[in-house]
Amino acid sequence: MSCEACEEEVNHQVNKLPGIVESETSYENKNAVIQFDTSRTTIQKIIEAVNATGYKVVNHSIKN
Repeated sequence: MSCEACEEEVNHQVNKLPGIVESETSYENKNAVIQFDTSRTTIQKIIEAVNATGYKVVNHSIKN
């Protein structure tokens, strides 16, 4: 990501998914922190939403 518009696009696409509680993306840190309801969406669907913006999820971790 290279700008705030990139952050906004990633957040916009992710927030379209059901079960997203919070999505915070940082182009400066080149990361996103996403809280979601596992009964309503999956990590795979979130990855697909991010990838649809033209960016790729390189690695991810899940914290309970």
